[in-house]
Amino acid sequence: MTRAPHDWRRTHAVIVAVERYNGSDDLNLDGPVHDAVEMRKWLTGRGVPAENIQLLASPLEHNRAALEAAHPHYRPAERADVRRVFQDELRAIDADWLWVYWAGHGVQTQGGRWSLLYPETRDTDLQGADADSLIDLMRTEHLPWDGVDRVTVIIDACRQALPAGVHELADTPDLLARTAQIRPERPVYWMRACQAGAVAKQRQGTGQFTSALLRQLHAAAAGGAEPDLDRVWQGVVEEFARARDADGGRQRPTVYVSDWNQDVRPVRLGPPAPPLDPEKLRFRETLVLEASGLLGPDPAGPAARVAARLRMEFTDAPPARGTPSVEELVDWALAHEHGIATLLHALDELTPDRRIGARAREACRRLQPQWLTCAEHTELVALLARLDERGREDVVAAAHQQFGPTALPAHDPAALADALEELVPRPHQLPQLLSVVEHFAAFTEGAVAAELRTWAQACAVRLGMKEVLLDHRARAADRAERARTAGPAEGRSIQIRLHPSGPGQRRAYEVWSRRGAEVDALAKVDTPAAPEEMRRGIDALLAAHARATETVVEFFVPSTDLELDVHRWPLDAGKPQERSLGTDFPVVVRCAELRQPERRHLWERRWSRVAGATPGDLHWLPGHTHSFAQVRAAMERQETAPGAMTAGPARTRSEIFTACLFDGVPVLVWDTGAEPSLDERQLRTLLGSEPLEHLPQRLRKLRLEGDADDGHPGRRLALLWDDPHRPLPEPLDLSAP
Repeated sequence: MTRAPHDWRRTHAVIVAVERYNGSDDLNLDGPVHDAVEMRKWLTGRGVPAENIQLLASPLEHNRAALEAAHPHYRPAERADVRRVFQDELRAIDADWLWVYWAGHGVQTQGGRWSLLYPETRDTDLQGADADSLIDLMRTEHLPWDGVDRVTVIIDACRQALPAGVHELADTPDLLARTAQIRPERPVYWMRACQAGAVAKQRQGTGQFTSALLRQLHAAAAGGAEPDLDRVWQGVVEEFARARDADGGRQRPTVYVSDWNQDVRPVRLGPPAPPLDPEKLRFRETLVLEASGLLGPDPAGPAARVAARLRMEFTDAPPARGTPSVEELVDWALAHEHGIATLLHALDELTPDRRIGARAREACRRLQPQWLTCAEHTELVALLARLDERGREDVVAAAHQQFGPTALPAHDPAALADALEELVPRPHQLPQLLSVVEHFAAFTEGAVAAELRTWAQACAVRLGMKEVLLDHRARAADRAERARTAGPAEGRSIQIRLHPSGPGQRRAYEVWSRRGAEVDALAKVDTPAAPEEMRRGIDALLAAHARATETVVEFFVPSTDLELDVHRWPLDAGKPQERSLGTDFPVVVRCAELRQPERRHLWERRWSRVAGATPGDLHWLPGHTHSFAQVRAAMERQETAPGAMTAGPARTRSEIFTACLFDGVPVLVWDTGAEPSLDERQLRTLLGSEPLEHLPQRLRKLRLEGDADDGHPGRRLALLWDDPHRPLPEPLDLSAP
């Protein structure tokens, strides 16, 4: 946007950088101070006086000297200081433009509120400022009523959802705005490092978002020009788009502009939409004619009512100052994601006795495939964002249970909503998205599940499918009830993550119980335990939460621990009934360490072939096929194989593991002996011809035979059984901002 030249001497800035927290060292964050100093340097380079910049920081000790050199009179970033600056001291500033920059940890707390954590935060007491309240404050008497013509707010912090158990430990974030908004027209340009529910990444000691933003600000302000923030933002988004293409990055910065040009809008980024091709122009004409017929011979009044309805969901103003024409209404809808579905809903509401025809609905589908309205999509994204990533993984699991494996991004609420919406069924069927929501809600308790069910019913009512949805809901509830009464351990797996972290094979470990979409944390041992102590602890957990011979025990280990004989760990050690873990339970190992995001589809594709396969479909890797390149080439030639098996010597297995994990192989059987003597025929005979899905149980029985006979080869067999749709639950990770 082009404005009159700005006098940078009349700019004021508040910069907050929080690196050191009062909890464990894991809470500390190295980078915000560097970013704050660079932001200050950019502002002073434009001509902002140093005395117009208030810098509040909680630095790590090794960053303190650099901070003091750049801004000797910085203040603490603790709760009292932050509140004093924003609630009291900004009232006295004499400025035209206010810049606010905040870097540090951010989390999503109860009700989906975004909390920017204070240094006082401890592991079990997460205290912070409400980010949305910070924006509200910019229009209150906390700023001079007759000053500060515009505000730019930049937040480089996560908005990560907290996992169950930690969510309750977060305080309600501080509402910094204590008075009414008396300047609602004051323009605010609000830049955020990531979308709701996501993580803002660090790279080489600096925030990835801040680095990109500063590069674009420097380029835009070259020669002393005032930066065009829309163009700056376009550059930031393009940088992140290139990063996603290059390394599969998941961070998506977002921006919100309120009244910057006397309106409220999101910034539309990228080149303008290309003109419609001839076929779509024909569909557009069909829709215009159909809508004209619905609105009647004098469409001005009905069109005005439709425009008013659309204005409630679209963020920009109508294309015409007066009553828009039918063509303008259609083009206005085409310019918005979910705009056509929203237009159809508005027309159906206006003319309930004359619903839009089948040919026009087909034209709408060809013009814009989304079927959710703007409001429905926004509400769905907000509800998914209130789930933590583990909860969204359960939504994905509900989809897989009904419709089979498909790539669904649980990490990103908006992307997950879009991917679920794309699961469009044949006409006159309940959309698969609504089926997934009902299935998830039937197996899940809590406020979000209940609100998702209410949301789904409202969508079904709009589509004229309420009875179909209620029938589906009843069947899902019946399945959930049968599953609940089937017994606590039936169909359950125990997931164990091992962390090598000390001499003498000492390990920290975490344990979860998973049953369908239900995941419960059972234990987290942070202090590295000796092998015997760790085995006793896991033994006790299995006794309490697993069912012998039925519960699959999954060990998540680094690639260097795949050879760990976890299936031979003793249960009831020293007692008359001592036995091996792998004879009481089907034991498998898993490792996602070498699986790359851009290759996940290969992993999912092979896993989809496990159903219906037998061990005979596993590809045999002979002893001479052991280098990374050889194994990759062999598996590439066997694209339809669900997995592999090998009996190579110990010295070659590291290369085999690396190649198989990299190339998406989910099932691998091997002999753990240093110099195995099995050949292909012997191994295939051992594995049998039962369905491949029974392989973990088959190995349990072979190990049982091995316990009775030390020479039995079955006691040495290990199994990688890596279902990509049953991930390890994500712990709270505050190592990102």
